[in-house]
Amino acid sequence: METIMRRLLVLALAALLCIGIAVIANYSKQQPASNAVEAPATAAAPLPRQPTAFGINLSTVAYWSKQRAFMNLAVGGIWQSINAGWAEFDHDRIDGNGTVLSLKPGENVAMALIRPPRSYLGDIAIRCRFDGKGVIDGIGMVSPVASPGRLDFIWRHDIETAQFRLNATDPADPIRNIDCREADADPKLLFDSAFVETLTPYKAVRFMDWQQANGNVAGTWSQRTSPGATIQSSGQGVAMEHMVTLANQAKTDPWFVMPWNADATYTENFARYVHDHLDPSLTVYVEVGNEIWNMDFPAGKQARAEGIRDKLSANPDEARMRRYAVKAVAGFKIWSRVYADRPKQLVRILSGQNAWPDLLRYAVDYKDTAANVDALSTAVYFGQQLLETPPADTRDAGPLFPPLMASIDATFASARTFKQMADSHGLRYVAYEGGQHVSWHGADPTLIGRINRDPRMGDAYRKFMTLWARDFGDTLMLFHSVSPPGSSMHFGLADYSGQPISETPKRKAVLDMIAATKGK
Repeated sequence: METIMRRLLVLALAALLCIGIAVIANYSKQQPASNAVEAPATAAAPLPRQPTAFGINLSTVAYWSKQRAFMNLAVGGIWQSINAGWAEFDHDRIDGNGTVLSLKPGENVAMALIRPPRSYLGDIAIRCRFDGKGVIDGIGMVSPVASPGRLDFIWRHDIETAQFRLNATDPADPIRNIDCREADADPKLLFDSAFVETLTPYKAVRFMDWQQANGNVAGTWSQRTSPGATIQSSGQGVAMEHMVTLANQAKTDPWFVMPWNADATYTENFARYVHDHLDPSLTVYVEVGNEIWNMDFPAGKQARAEGIRDKLSANPDEARMRRYAVKAVAGFKIWSRVYADRPKQLVRILSGQNAWPDLLRYAVDYKDTAANVDALSTAVYFGQQLLETPPADTRDAGPLFPPLMASIDATFASARTFKQMADSHGLRYVAYEGGQHVSWHGADPTLIGRINRDPRMGDAYRKFMTLWARDFGDTLMLFHSVSPPGSSMHFGLADYSGQPISETPKRKAVLDMIAATKGK
Protein backbone atom coordinates (compact mmCIF):
# COMPACT_ATOMS: atom_id res chain seq x y z
CA MET A 1 0.00 0.00 0.00
CA GLU A 2 1.40 3.42 -0.94
CA THR A 3 2.23 5.94 1.77
CA ILE A 4 2.14 9.73 2.02
CA MET A 5 4.01 11.97 -0.39
CA ARG A 6 6.71 14.13 1.05
CA ARG A 7 7.47 17.47 -0.50
CA LEU A 8 11.20 16.90 -0.68
CA LEU A 9 10.70 13.57 -2.44
CA VAL A 10 8.35 15.23 -4.93
CA LEU A 11 10.97 17.88 -5.74
CA ALA A 12 13.71 15.26 -5.92
CA LEU A 13 11.67 13.08 -8.25
CA ALA A 14 10.86 15.96 -10.58
CA ALA A 15 14.53 16.95 -10.73
CA LEU A 16 15.73 13.42 -11.35
CA LEU A 17 13.20 12.86 -14.11
CA CYS A 18 14.31 16.04 -15.81
CA ILE A 19 17.96 14.93 -16.03
CA GLY A 20 17.12 11.32 -16.76
CA ILE A 21 18.53 9.84 -13.57
CA ALA A 22 16.46 7.23 -11.81
CA VAL A 23 17.93 7.02 -8.34
CA ILE A 24 15.47 7.58 -5.51
CA ALA A 25 15.92 6.34 -1.98
CA ASN A 26 12.24 6.21 -1.16
CA TYR A 27 9.06 6.50 -3.17
CA SER A 28 6.49 9.15 -3.97
CA LYS A 29 3.00 9.32 -5.35
CA GLN A 30 3.67 12.53 -7.23
CA GLN A 31 2.52 12.43 -10.85
CA PRO A 32 5.49 12.28 -13.27
CA ALA A 33 6.40 15.27 -15.40
CA SER A 34 5.48 13.37 -18.53
CA ASN A 35 3.06 10.51 -19.08
CA ALA A 36 4.39 9.62 -22.50
CA VAL A 37 4.97 5.90 -22.98
CA GLU A 38 7.71 4.71 -25.26
CA ALA A 39 6.34 1.78 -27.24
CA PRO A 40 8.45 -1.37 -27.47
CA ALA A 41 10.27 -2.00 -30.72
CA THR A 42 7.62 -4.51 -31.74
CA ALA A 43 4.38 -3.34 -30.20
CA ALA A 44 1.60 -5.85 -29.66
CA ALA A 45 -2.01 -5.13 -30.56
CA PRO A 46 -4.02 -3.79 -27.60
CA LEU A 47 -6.51 -6.19 -26.09
CA PRO A 48 -10.22 -5.56 -26.56
CA ARG A 49 -11.83 -3.59 -23.74
CA GLN A 50 -12.41 -5.83 -20.74
CA PRO A 51 -15.64 -5.84 -18.70
CA THR A 52 -15.58 -3.53 -15.70
CA ALA A 53 -15.30 -5.38 -12.41
CA PHE A 54 -14.63 -4.42 -8.82
CA GLY A 55 -12.92 -6.52 -6.19
CA ILE A 56 -11.90 -6.07 -2.58
CA ASN A 57 -8.69 -6.38 -0.60
CA LEU A 58 -9.39 -8.23 2.63
CA SER A 59 -8.04 -6.67 5.80
CA THR A 60 -5.95 -8.79 8.12
CA VAL A 61 -7.55 -11.41 10.34
CA ALA A 62 -5.92 -9.82 13.42
CA TYR A 63 -8.30 -9.10 16.30
CA TRP A 64 -7.71 -5.35 16.07
CA SER A 65 -8.95 -5.16 12.47
CA LYS A 66 -12.53 -5.61 13.73
CA GLN A 67 -13.25 -7.83 10.73
CA ARG A 68 -14.96 -11.04 11.79
CA ALA A 69 -14.22 -13.55 9.02
CA PHE A 70 -13.83 -16.83 10.90
CA MET A 71 -16.35 -18.21 13.34
CA ASN A 72 -13.53 -18.96 15.77
CA LEU A 73 -12.87 -15.65 17.52
CA ALA A 74 -9.37 -16.79 18.51
CA VAL A 75 -7.87 -17.01 14.99
CA GLY A 76 -6.70 -13.40 14.99
CA GLY A 77 -5.07 -13.42 18.38
CA ILE A 78 -1.45 -13.35 19.50
CA TRP A 79 -0.12 -14.62 22.81
CA GLN A 80 1.09 -11.75 24.99
CA SER A 81 3.01 -12.01 28.24
CA ILE A 82 1.17 -10.22 31.03
CA ASN A 83 4.26 -10.45 33.26
CA ALA A 84 6.41 -8.74 30.62
CA GLY A 85 4.13 -5.74 30.22
CA TRP A 86 2.01 -7.28 27.46
CA ALA A 87 4.97 -7.93 25.20
CA GLU A 88 4.60 -10.67 22.61
CA PHE A 89 5.26 -14.04 24.22
CA ASP A 90 8.42 -16.05 23.55
CA HIS A 91 8.03 -17.58 20.06
CA ASP A 92 10.24 -20.51 21.02
CA ARG A 93 7.53 -21.67 23.42
CA ILE A 94 4.71 -21.49 20.86
CA ASP A 95 4.34 -24.17 18.21
CA GLY A 96 3.16 -23.70 14.63
CA ASN A 97 -0.46 -24.22 15.64
CA GLY A 98 -0.39 -21.38 18.16
CA THR A 99 -0.13 -23.65 21.21
CA VAL A 100 1.76 -22.36 24.25
CA LEU A 101 3.98 -25.31 25.11
CA SER A 102 5.01 -24.31 28.61
CA LEU A 103 4.71 -21.59 31.25
CA LYS A 104 6.99 -20.87 34.18
CA PRO A 105 5.45 -20.76 37.68
CA GLY A 106 3.59 -17.48 38.07
CA GLU A 107 3.77 -16.71 34.36
CA ASN A 108 0.56 -15.63 32.62
CA VAL A 109 -0.25 -15.08 28.95
CA ALA A 110 -3.40 -13.85 27.24
CA MET A 111 -4.82 -13.81 23.74
CA ALA A 112 -7.32 -11.18 22.53
CA LEU A 113 -10.42 -12.40 20.73
CA ILE A 114 -12.05 -10.82 17.68
CA ARG A 115 -15.18 -8.96 18.72
CA PRO A 116 -18.35 -10.71 17.47
CA PRO A 117 -20.67 -8.34 15.57
CA ARG A 118 -23.74 -9.31 17.61
CA SER A 119 -22.11 -7.86 20.72
CA TYR A 120 -22.63 -4.35 19.34
CA LEU A 121 -26.37 -4.95 19.65
CA GLY A 122 -26.46 -6.56 23.09
CA ASP A 123 -24.85 -9.00 25.50
CA ILE A 124 -24.13 -12.45 24.06
CA ALA A 125 -23.00 -15.78 25.47
CA ILE A 126 -19.63 -17.08 24.25
CA ARG A 127 -18.31 -20.61 24.65
CA CYS A 128 -14.63 -21.48 24.30
CA ARG A 129 -13.72 -25.13 23.75
CA PHE A 130 -10.19 -26.52 23.96
CA ASP A 131 -8.12 -29.63 24.46
CA GLY A 132 -5.47 -30.20 27.13
CA LYS A 133 -5.00 -29.42 30.79
CA GLY A 134 -4.21 -26.18 32.55
CA VAL A 135 -5.59 -23.21 34.43
CA ILE A 136 -7.55 -20.69 32.42
CA ASP A 137 -9.79 -17.69 32.90
CA GLY A 138 -10.48 -14.44 31.07
CA ILE A 139 -9.93 -10.70 30.95
CA GLY A 140 -12.86 -8.48 29.99
CA MET A 141 -15.19 -11.45 30.31
CA VAL A 142 -18.40 -11.17 32.32
CA SER A 143 -19.30 -14.14 34.55
CA PRO A 144 -16.63 -16.55 33.24
CA VAL A 145 -17.13 -20.19 34.20
CA ALA A 146 -14.28 -22.62 33.54
CA SER A 147 -14.70 -26.40 33.36
CA PRO A 148 -12.63 -29.18 31.76
CA GLY A 149 -12.26 -28.34 28.07
CA ARG A 150 -14.58 -25.33 28.26
CA LEU A 151 -14.86 -21.67 29.25
CA ASP A 152 -18.23 -19.91 29.14
CA PHE A 153 -18.70 -16.17 29.55
CA ILE A 154 -20.81 -13.19 28.56
CA TRP A 155 -19.46 -10.65 26.09
CA ARG A 156 -21.16 -7.53 27.31
CA HIS A 157 -22.21 -4.99 24.71
CA ASP A 158 -20.00 -2.22 26.11
CA ILE A 159 -16.79 -4.28 26.21
CA GLU A 160 -14.44 -3.79 23.28
CA THR A 161 -11.89 -6.53 23.93
CA ALA A 162 -12.09 -9.85 25.74
CA GLN A 163 -9.05 -12.05 26.28
CA PHE A 164 -8.52 -15.75 26.90
CA ARG A 165 -5.98 -15.97 29.73
CA LEU A 166 -3.71 -18.94 30.35
CA ASN A 167 -2.29 -19.15 33.89
CA ALA A 168 -0.79 -22.64 33.70
CA THR A 169 -0.52 -25.37 31.08
CA ASP A 170 0.55 -29.01 31.30
CA PRO A 171 3.66 -29.47 29.09
CA ALA A 172 2.64 -33.09 28.51
CA ASP A 173 -0.92 -32.12 27.56
CA PRO A 174 -0.95 -28.35 26.91
CA ILE A 175 -4.04 -26.24 26.39
CA ARG A 176 -4.55 -26.23 22.60
CA ASN A 177 -7.07 -26.12 19.76
CA ILE A 178 -8.84 -23.15 21.35
CA ASP A 179 -12.13 -22.30 19.65
CA CYS A 180 -14.31 -19.45 20.93
CA ARG A 181 -17.62 -18.55 19.31
CA GLU A 182 -21.23 -17.75 20.18
CA ALA A 183 -22.62 -20.45 22.46
CA ASP A 184 -25.48 -21.10 20.04
CA ALA A 185 -23.26 -21.22 16.93
CA ASP A 186 -22.55 -24.30 14.83
CA PRO A 187 -19.20 -25.60 16.18
CA LYS A 188 -18.22 -26.93 12.76
CA LEU A 189 -18.73 -23.74 10.76
CA LEU A 190 -15.43 -22.30 9.44
CA PHE A 191 -16.48 -18.83 8.25
CA ASP A 192 -19.06 -16.39 9.52
CA SER A 193 -21.85 -16.65 6.95
CA ALA A 194 -22.50 -12.90 7.20
CA PHE A 195 -18.86 -12.25 6.23
CA VAL A 196 -19.08 -14.59 3.25
CA GLU A 197 -22.24 -12.80 2.14
CA THR A 198 -20.44 -9.43 2.15
CA LEU A 199 -17.98 -10.76 -0.44
CA THR A 200 -20.47 -12.05 -2.98
CA PRO A 201 -20.90 -8.70 -4.83
CA TYR A 202 -17.17 -8.57 -5.64
CA LYS A 203 -15.52 -10.07 -8.69
CA ALA A 204 -12.38 -10.97 -6.75
CA VAL A 205 -10.85 -10.92 -3.28
CA ARG A 206 -7.17 -10.10 -2.79
CA PHE A 207 -5.45 -11.98 0.02
CA MET A 208 -2.37 -9.77 0.38
CA ASP A 209 -2.91 -9.11 4.09
CA TRP A 210 -4.13 -12.63 4.78
CA GLN A 211 -0.84 -13.87 3.33
CA GLN A 212 1.19 -11.36 5.38
CA ALA A 213 2.99 -10.36 2.19
CA ASN A 214 4.39 -7.12 3.56
CA GLY A 215 6.15 -8.85 6.45
CA ASN A 216 8.14 -11.02 4.04
CA VAL A 217 8.40 -13.89 6.53
CA ALA A 218 6.53 -16.69 4.75
CA GLY A 219 8.04 -18.86 2.06
CA THR A 220 9.01 -22.21 3.58
CA TRP A 221 6.46 -24.90 2.80
CA SER A 222 7.23 -26.93 5.92
CA GLN A 223 6.58 -23.89 8.14
CA ARG A 224 3.39 -22.68 6.49
CA THR A 225 0.25 -22.29 8.57
CA SER A 226 -1.85 -25.43 8.68
CA PRO A 227 -5.65 -25.33 8.46
CA GLY A 228 -5.79 -26.82 11.96
CA ALA A 229 -3.81 -23.99 13.57
CA THR A 230 -5.71 -21.96 16.16
CA ILE A 231 -3.91 -18.73 15.25
CA GLN A 232 -4.17 -17.76 11.59
CA SER A 233 -2.52 -14.34 11.93
CA SER A 234 1.12 -15.36 12.28
CA GLY A 235 3.88 -14.25 9.94
CA GLN A 236 3.20 -17.29 7.76
CA GLY A 237 -0.29 -15.99 6.97
CA VAL A 238 -3.65 -17.72 6.78
CA ALA A 239 -3.72 -21.35 5.72
CA MET A 240 -3.92 -21.72 1.95
CA GLU A 241 -6.76 -24.21 2.33
CA HIS A 242 -8.91 -21.61 4.10
CA MET A 243 -8.40 -19.02 1.36
CA VAL A 244 -9.47 -21.47 -1.31
CA THR A 245 -12.49 -22.51 0.76
CA LEU A 246 -13.52 -18.88 1.17
CA ALA A 247 -13.27 -18.19 -2.57
CA ASN A 248 -15.40 -21.25 -3.26
CA GLN A 249 -18.03 -20.31 -0.70
CA ALA A 250 -18.24 -16.68 -1.84
CA LYS A 251 -17.99 -17.71 -5.52
CA THR A 252 -15.43 -15.00 -6.14
CA ASP A 253 -12.04 -15.11 -7.85
CA PRO A 254 -9.05 -15.36 -5.48
CA TRP A 255 -6.06 -13.04 -5.92
CA PHE A 256 -2.97 -14.51 -4.27
CA VAL A 257 0.22 -12.61 -3.42
CA MET A 258 2.92 -15.27 -3.31
CA PRO A 259 5.66 -14.83 -0.71
CA TRP A 260 8.83 -13.31 -2.13
CA ASN A 261 10.92 -16.06 -0.55
CA ALA A 262 8.73 -18.91 -1.79
CA ASP A 263 10.89 -21.52 -3.52
CA ALA A 264 9.83 -23.71 -6.44
CA THR A 265 8.48 -26.41 -4.13
CA TYR A 266 6.31 -23.95 -2.22
CA THR A 267 4.97 -22.39 -5.41
CA GLU A 268 4.31 -25.76 -7.06
CA ASN A 269 2.47 -27.14 -4.03
CA PHE A 270 0.44 -23.98 -3.60
CA ALA A 271 -0.51 -23.78 -7.28
CA ARG A 272 -1.37 -27.48 -7.42
CA TYR A 273 -3.68 -27.24 -4.40
CA VAL A 274 -5.46 -24.23 -5.87
CA HIS A 275 -5.83 -25.96 -9.24
CA ASP A 276 -7.22 -29.13 -7.68
CA HIS A 277 -9.54 -27.56 -5.07
CA LEU A 278 -10.70 -24.20 -6.41
CA ASP A 279 -14.01 -24.18 -8.28
CA PRO A 280 -12.82 -24.54 -11.90
CA SER A 281 -15.24 -21.84 -13.02
CA LEU A 282 -13.24 -19.30 -10.98
CA THR A 283 -10.19 -17.44 -12.23
CA VAL A 284 -7.06 -17.19 -10.09
CA TYR A 285 -5.00 -13.98 -10.04
CA VAL A 286 -1.35 -14.27 -8.98
CA GLU A 287 1.34 -11.78 -7.98
CA VAL A 288 4.82 -12.48 -6.66
CA GLY A 289 5.51 -10.26 -3.66
CA ASN A 290 3.63 -7.08 -2.81
CA GLU A 291 4.88 -3.71 -4.03
CA ILE A 292 8.46 -4.68 -4.80
CA TRP A 293 8.81 -1.11 -5.99
CA ASN A 294 8.21 0.04 -2.40
CA MET A 295 11.42 0.42 -0.42
CA ASP A 296 9.45 0.71 2.82
CA PHE A 297 8.79 -3.04 2.64
CA PRO A 298 11.38 -5.77 3.37
CA ALA A 299 10.80 -7.54 0.04
CA GLY A 300 11.65 -4.35 -1.85
CA LYS A 301 14.93 -4.01 0.00
CA GLN A 302 15.69 -7.70 -0.54
CA ALA A 303 14.94 -7.50 -4.26
CA ARG A 304 17.29 -4.55 -4.65
CA ALA A 305 20.07 -6.36 -2.79
CA GLU A 306 19.54 -9.45 -4.94
CA GLY A 307 19.45 -7.44 -8.16
CA ILE A 308 22.72 -5.69 -7.28
CA ARG A 309 24.24 -9.02 -6.24
CA ASP A 310 23.28 -10.55 -9.59
CA LYS A 311 24.65 -7.50 -11.47
CA LEU A 312 21.33 -6.97 -13.28
CA SER A 313 22.02 -3.25 -13.73
CA ALA A 314 24.32 -0.49 -12.50
CA ASN A 315 21.15 1.42 -11.60
CA PRO A 316 19.93 0.06 -8.22
CA ASP A 317 16.27 0.67 -9.07
CA GLU A 318 16.57 -1.02 -12.44
CA ALA A 319 18.45 -3.91 -10.79
CA ARG A 320 15.66 -4.24 -8.24
CA MET A 321 12.87 -4.31 -10.81
CA ARG A 322 14.75 -6.66 -13.11
CA ARG A 323 15.19 -8.99 -10.16
CA TYR A 324 11.44 -8.66 -9.60
CA ALA A 325 10.89 -9.65 -13.22
CA VAL A 326 13.15 -12.70 -12.92
CA LYS A 327 11.52 -13.85 -9.69
CA ALA A 328 7.98 -13.22 -10.94
CA VAL A 329 8.52 -15.01 -14.26
CA ALA A 330 9.98 -18.05 -12.48
CA GLY A 331 6.87 -18.27 -10.32
CA PHE A 332 4.49 -17.57 -13.21
CA LYS A 333 6.01 -20.38 -15.27
CA ILE A 334 5.24 -22.84 -12.49
CA TRP A 335 1.64 -21.61 -12.27
CA SER A 336 1.34 -21.83 -16.06
CA ARG A 337 2.47 -25.44 -16.08
CA VAL A 338 -0.03 -26.32 -13.38
CA TYR A 339 -2.82 -24.48 -15.23
CA ALA A 340 -1.86 -25.77 -18.67
CA ASP A 341 -5.27 -27.45 -18.97
CA ARG A 342 -7.16 -24.18 -18.43
CA PRO A 343 -4.78 -21.24 -19.04
CA LYS A 344 -7.60 -18.71 -19.37
CA GLN A 345 -8.39 -19.24 -15.67
CA LEU A 346 -4.99 -17.83 -14.69
CA VAL A 347 -4.02 -14.14 -14.62
CA ARG A 348 -0.34 -13.40 -13.93
CA ILE A 349 0.17 -9.86 -12.65
CA LEU A 350 3.21 -7.56 -12.63
CA SER A 351 2.81 -4.47 -10.44
CA GLY A 352 4.40 -1.04 -10.24
CA GLN A 353 4.01 2.38 -8.65
CA ASN A 354 1.34 4.61 -10.11
CA ALA A 355 3.58 7.70 -9.99
CA TRP A 356 6.77 6.23 -11.45
CA PRO A 357 6.29 4.43 -14.79
CA ASP A 358 9.97 3.69 -15.34
CA LEU A 359 10.00 1.20 -12.48
CA LEU A 360 7.42 -1.07 -14.05
CA ARG A 361 8.96 -0.53 -17.48
CA TYR A 362 12.30 -1.82 -16.15
CA ALA A 363 10.52 -5.06 -15.25
CA VAL A 364 8.14 -5.65 -18.14
CA ASP A 365 10.77 -4.87 -20.80
CA TYR A 366 13.35 -7.21 -19.30
CA LYS A 367 14.01 -10.35 -21.37
CA ASP A 368 10.88 -12.53 -21.74
CA THR A 369 8.87 -10.93 -18.92
CA ALA A 370 6.05 -9.58 -21.09
CA ALA A 371 5.53 -12.99 -22.68
CA ASN A 372 4.92 -14.53 -19.25
CA VAL A 373 2.57 -11.87 -17.87
CA ASP A 374 -1.14 -11.31 -18.46
CA ALA A 375 -1.67 -7.94 -16.78
CA LEU A 376 0.13 -4.87 -15.52
CA SER A 377 -1.12 -3.27 -12.35
CA THR A 378 -0.80 -0.22 -10.10
CA ALA A 379 -2.57 1.13 -7.03
CA VAL A 380 -4.92 4.00 -7.89
CA TYR A 381 -5.29 6.07 -4.74
CA PHE A 382 -6.63 9.59 -4.53
CA GLY A 383 -6.47 12.34 -1.92
CA GLN A 384 -2.90 11.71 -0.77
CA GLN A 385 -2.02 15.42 -0.75
CA LEU A 386 -5.35 16.69 0.54
CA LEU A 387 -4.12 17.53 4.04
CA GLU A 388 -0.48 18.15 3.22
CA THR A 389 -1.18 21.80 4.03
CA PRO A 390 -3.14 21.65 7.30
CA PRO A 391 -6.53 23.40 7.15
CA ALA A 392 -6.88 26.41 9.41
CA ASP A 393 -10.11 25.06 10.89
CA THR A 394 -10.70 21.30 10.97
CA ARG A 395 -14.20 21.57 12.42
CA ASP A 396 -15.76 21.98 8.97
CA ALA A 397 -14.62 19.33 6.50
CA GLY A 398 -16.74 20.78 3.69
CA PRO A 399 -13.97 22.78 1.95
CA LEU A 400 -11.87 19.61 1.66
CA PHE A 401 -14.18 17.77 -0.72
CA PRO A 402 -13.76 19.83 -3.93
CA PRO A 403 -9.96 19.25 -3.96
CA LEU A 404 -10.56 15.62 -2.99
CA MET A 405 -12.77 15.22 -6.07
CA ALA A 406 -10.12 16.89 -8.25
CA SER A 407 -7.44 14.50 -7.01
CA ILE A 408 -9.31 11.60 -8.64
CA ASP A 409 -8.66 13.10 -12.06
CA ALA A 410 -4.94 13.46 -11.28
CA THR A 411 -4.71 9.83 -10.15
CA PHE A 412 -6.24 8.56 -13.36
CA ALA A 413 -4.09 10.87 -15.49
CA SER A 414 -1.10 8.95 -14.17
CA ALA A 415 -2.86 5.60 -14.49
CA ARG A 416 -3.36 6.18 -18.21
CA THR A 417 0.41 5.87 -18.63
CA PHE A 418 0.20 2.30 -17.41
CA LYS A 419 -2.84 1.53 -19.50
CA GLN A 420 -0.85 2.67 -22.56
CA MET A 421 2.10 0.56 -21.41
CA ALA A 422 -0.13 -2.48 -21.05
CA ASP A 423 -1.76 -1.84 -24.43
CA SER A 424 1.64 -1.61 -26.12
CA HIS A 425 2.44 -5.12 -24.85
CA GLY A 426 -0.99 -6.59 -25.55
CA LEU A 427 -1.66 -6.96 -21.81
CA ARG A 428 -4.51 -6.09 -19.47
CA TYR A 429 -4.29 -3.18 -17.04
CA VAL A 430 -5.84 -3.74 -13.60
CA ALA A 431 -5.54 -1.98 -10.24
CA TYR A 432 -4.34 -4.10 -7.33
CA GLU A 433 -5.48 -1.47 -4.82
CA GLY A 434 -7.48 1.74 -4.95
CA GLY A 435 -9.61 4.23 -3.07
CA GLN A 436 -9.07 7.27 -0.89
CA HIS A 437 -5.68 7.72 0.78
CA VAL A 438 -6.26 10.83 2.88
CA SER A 439 -3.54 11.13 5.52
CA TRP A 440 -3.36 13.45 8.49
CA HIS A 441 -0.79 14.13 11.20
CA GLY A 442 -2.34 17.20 12.82
CA ALA A 443 -3.77 17.87 16.24
CA ASP A 444 -7.40 16.93 15.55
CA PRO A 445 -7.68 13.14 16.00
CA THR A 446 -11.28 13.10 14.78
CA LEU A 447 -10.71 14.60 11.33
CA ILE A 448 -9.90 11.39 9.44
CA GLY A 449 -12.91 9.58 10.84
CA ARG A 450 -15.25 12.46 10.05
CA ILE A 451 -13.98 12.79 6.48
CA ASN A 452 -14.44 9.09 5.81
CA ARG A 453 -17.92 8.96 7.34
CA ASP A 454 -19.12 12.06 5.49
CA PRO A 455 -21.73 11.33 2.78
CA ARG A 456 -19.59 13.37 0.38
CA MET A 457 -16.91 10.69 0.65
CA GLY A 458 -19.50 8.36 -0.84
CA ASP A 459 -19.89 10.82 -3.72
CA ALA A 460 -16.12 10.74 -4.21
CA TYR A 461 -16.20 6.95 -4.49
CA ARG A 462 -19.02 7.14 -7.02
CA LYS A 463 -16.97 9.50 -9.18
CA PHE A 464 -13.86 7.35 -8.70
CA MET A 465 -15.56 4.15 -9.79
CA THR A 466 -17.50 5.85 -12.60
CA LEU A 467 -14.31 7.22 -14.16
CA TRP A 468 -12.58 3.86 -13.80
CA ALA A 469 -15.44 2.17 -15.63
CA ARG A 470 -15.52 4.85 -18.32
CA ASP A 471 -11.80 5.25 -18.99
CA PHE A 472 -10.29 1.87 -18.14
CA GLY A 473 -12.70 -0.97 -17.58
CA ASP A 474 -11.31 -4.26 -16.26
CA THR A 475 -10.71 -5.00 -12.59
CA LEU A 476 -10.20 -2.50 -9.77
CA MET A 477 -9.46 -3.95 -6.34
CA LEU A 478 -10.64 -1.58 -3.62
CA PHE A 479 -8.62 -1.24 -0.42
CA HIS A 480 -9.92 -2.52 1.93
CA SER A 481 -12.84 -4.33 3.54
CA VAL A 482 -12.95 -3.47 7.25
CA SER A 483 -10.81 -1.57 9.76
CA PRO A 484 -11.38 1.01 12.48
CA PRO A 485 -10.50 4.64 11.78
CA GLY A 486 -7.15 5.82 13.06
CA SER A 487 -6.05 9.36 13.80
CA SER A 488 -3.91 9.52 10.63
CA MET A 489 -5.55 7.19 8.04
CA HIS A 490 -8.66 5.07 7.52
CA PHE A 491 -8.92 2.58 4.66
CA GLY A 492 -11.82 0.36 5.72
CA LEU A 493 -15.04 0.58 3.75
CA ALA A 494 -16.60 -0.20 7.12
CA ASP A 495 -15.29 0.40 10.64
CA TYR A 496 -16.26 -3.02 11.93
CA SER A 497 -18.06 -6.15 10.78
CA GLY A 498 -21.81 -5.78 10.97
CA GLN A 499 -21.80 -1.98 10.90
CA PRO A 500 -25.09 -0.64 9.49
CA ILE A 501 -24.66 0.42 5.89
CA SER A 502 -26.26 3.78 6.72
CA GLU A 503 -23.07 4.52 8.68
CA THR A 504 -20.69 3.49 5.89
CA PRO A 505 -20.91 5.93 2.95
CA LYS A 506 -17.89 4.39 1.21
CA ARG A 507 -19.25 0.86 1.32
CA LYS A 508 -22.73 1.98 0.26
CA ALA A 509 -21.30 3.85 -2.73
CA VAL A 510 -19.20 0.84 -3.70
CA LEU A 511 -22.15 -1.55 -3.59
CA ASP A 512 -24.32 0.91 -5.52
CA MET A 513 -21.67 1.25 -8.22
CA ILE A 514 -21.12 -2.49 -8.47
CA ALA A 515 -24.83 -2.94 -9.08
CA ALA A 516 -24.89 -0.11 -11.62
CA THR A 517 -21.87 -1.35 -13.63
CA LYS A 518 -22.53 -5.08 -13.52
CA GLY A 519 -22.16 -6.59 -16.96
CA LYS A 520 -20.86 -3.36 -18.55
